[in-house]
Amino acid sequence: MYLHKIEIQGFKSFAQKTVIEFPRPGSGSPLIKNGLTHKNEPQLPQGVCGIACIVGPNGSGKSNIVDAIRWVLGEQSLKSLRGKKSQDVIFAGSEQKNKLSLAQVSLHVNNEDGAMPVDYQEVVVSRKIFRNGESEYRINNSKVRLQDVLLLLARANFGQKSYSIVSQGSIDQVIMASPNERKDYFDEAVGVKQFQLKRDQSLNKLENAWNNLRQVDALLTEITPRLNSLTRQVKRLERREKIEHELREMQQQYYGWMHTNLENQINELKPKLQTIEQGLKNKESELRELQQQLRTLEKQESRTSVFSELQQKYQQALEQKNKLREEQLMLQNKIEIAKNRIVDKAVAMPTSEIISRLKEIEKLQESIATNVASAEPAAMAQAREDIRELARLIKELVSQLENPRSKEQTKAEVDPQLLEDLRDVEKDLQAIESRVGAAQKDIENFNQQEEKQKGKFFDLQRQITKYQDEYNRFSNEVSGLRVEMARLETRQQDLRSEIKEEMHGLDWLKEYTARRIDEAELRSEMLKLKRQLELIGGVDPETVKEYEETKERFDFLNTQAEDLRSSINSLEQVINDLDDKIQIQFDHAFKSINREFTHFFNILFGGGKAELVLIKEDEAEKEKTKTAASVAESENSEDGGQPVSILQTLTEAEENLSPKRFLKKKTGKVITGIDIVATPPGKKVSSINMLSGGERSLASIALICAVIANNPSPFVILDEVDAALDEANSQRFAKIISELEHKTQFIVITHNRATMHQADILYGVTMGEDGISKLISLKLEQAEKIVRQ
Repeated sequence: MYLHKIEIQGFKSFAQKTVIEFPRPGSGSPLIKNGLTHKNEPQLPQGVCGIACIVGPNGSGKSNIVDAIRWVLGEQSLKSLRGKKSQDVIFAGSEQKNKLSLAQVSLHVNNEDGAMPVDYQEVVVSRKIFRNGESEYRINNSKVRLQDVLLLLARANFGQKSYSIVSQGSIDQVIMASPNERKDYFDEAVGVKQFQLKRDQSLNKLENAWNNLRQVDALLTEITPRLNSLTRQVKRLERREKIEHELREMQQQYYGWMHTNLENQINELKPKLQTIEQGLKNKESELRELQQQLRTLEKQESRTSVFSELQQKYQQALEQKNKLREEQLMLQNKIEIAKNRIVDKAVAMPTSEIISRLKEIEKLQESIATNVASAEPAAMAQAREDIRELARLIKELVSQLENPRSKEQTKAEVDPQLLEDLRDVEKDLQAIESRVGAAQKDIENFNQQEEKQKGKFFDLQRQITKYQDEYNRFSNEVSGLRVEMARLETRQQDLRSEIKEEMHGLDWLKEYTARRIDEAELRSEMLKLKRQLELIGGVDPETVKEYEETKERFDFLNTQAEDLRSSINSLEQVINDLDDKIQIQFDHAFKSINREFTHFFNILFGGGKAELVLIKEDEAEKEKTKTAASVAESENSEDGGQPVSILQTLTEAEENLSPKRFLKKKTGKVITGIDIVATPPGKKVSSINMLSGGERSLASIALICAVIANNPSPFVILDEVDAALDEANSQRFAKIISELEHKTQFIVITHNRATMHQADILYGVTMGEDGISKLISLKLEQAEKIVRQ
């Protein structure tokens, strides 16, 4: 890996795009490409390209190249870049050229050996800044973070704060630095910078994890009481829901059976009621028909023409009876008259016989009158017989009168008028007999019809009574069934209302299969469950939502806490592993650097003694003290004090969290600094601070070269580090550079002739009247001339 090319545009005095190429050994490629056109540029001689020197008069801008490299590699210190604000690195303009709006520097690094852990043979690291302060980093034209650039360079064993870039002002900073500052320098020098960066990142993550865990614990502490309260309420709700579920199942069994049972009873009762109602309707219809017949019969008896005719005939018979009475009276009168005539005329007839006949006639008259008065069929029949008998007697009497049979009978002449009267009576009697016979016949017919009608009437009455009894029985049965149906329907309606209230609807009944139950026992169990629900009381349904949200939040935080604890454990393990790697590599490299430091110190000073000394601080006792105090406090809490909270534990852990704690956890030793012991030949001085300025510079160079020899950076930039050296020391320095060029690539800004003699390539920097720096390739003689100017 080596620096292949530098592109600078708009950075400080390099307004125009300037490209400096560092071709591979033996490539013979031109060295410089900038805004100027050079037709006959010298070609790089074939051979090793290990040292490139850049020369130029003061103020030409040669050190701006070093600043450009430092800046593109992530330098953040404006002081190191010799500026006051970030925009100062952008070309500020001159009388002949306006200021630019941006500055950009790109380093092209050959990575064919894979020193950089990326899948590119050439890696281009770029940095750009605008006037508005915005800036960006890119690796192979992909935007990245500064941390990514630093980590990539650290893996390639390059860092802008260590021996990779050494300026004149910082040559003795390592020597004059504090032990702690030297420790930082050596971390990068021994090649553990990448581990240090990872460790620092892990420490930052660890610190963030502890902070986050403390915040999470605070949130957990805050919501836990509320969650506990909500949990109790939710448990009550769950118990309530469980009881409600059991109650609902019981209610389904109970109400399902009750509803099905009522429906079955109603369904069984409906056809029975319909049958009986139909029978009642039939009986009612038959009863109405019989009642109609009875009314018809009654109407026939009282109002029909037959009955009227019979009444008329009966009236006629009565009239005949009255007439017959009158005729009877007339006949009696005639008989009396006849009797008187017979007596008066001395009818020759036996008196006793006539009297006897007359008495019979009188009896018959009385009988006729009585029978006719009764107008009964039997009496009328008897009256008819009496009339016949009366007619016979009268006829016999007439015959006797006309034909006297006895000798005593006189032959006196019979009164013709009497005979005529008797004959008239006889005729009247015959007529009466005829009418009486007719009346009797009519009355007999009427009586027959009346008996027949009475029979029908009584039959109808019996049938009506029978049907009325059956109708009443059906009516009573229908009434009873209707009452039962109404009772069942009312119970069903009440049950439905109860089901709606208790079960919030009836739809579930469609899919429910009823099973026979013990109603009393199940209802008792239902009442017990309802009493339990009353004891539990109501729970706000919103509590569940709040509980779920709080529980979700708690679980999330708890998961976060577990993840953070796991992350903390992992980070601590990573840090410990990195500490082991750092310590092992540091120890190994430190010993090697110490040997090389002595070697180069002897070259530069021509002898003497130099040594690097580690300063360690034993943290075990401090940690032991802190641990004992923590344990004592914890025991006090267990004995009755307040328990140690997670937050307190985290706070104590955070206080114990520091880079020192994780630097050497296994041994408890923490390297806090590095001291330098240097004694030039012929002197007894051991403190570095007692050396002169030149001696400190030589010691610094010796130390830098020792670091390079032990862990060479891909390329090293030395900015006038030999400016304070005399001729002899400059030659020693050049000898050391020449000795190390096979290990690394040197880019040296120098005015020293001895250093130039060791260079494989020389670059010259000039600045024209436009205030813009330009680079040209030079021969040694040209470089010396420029230096002298």
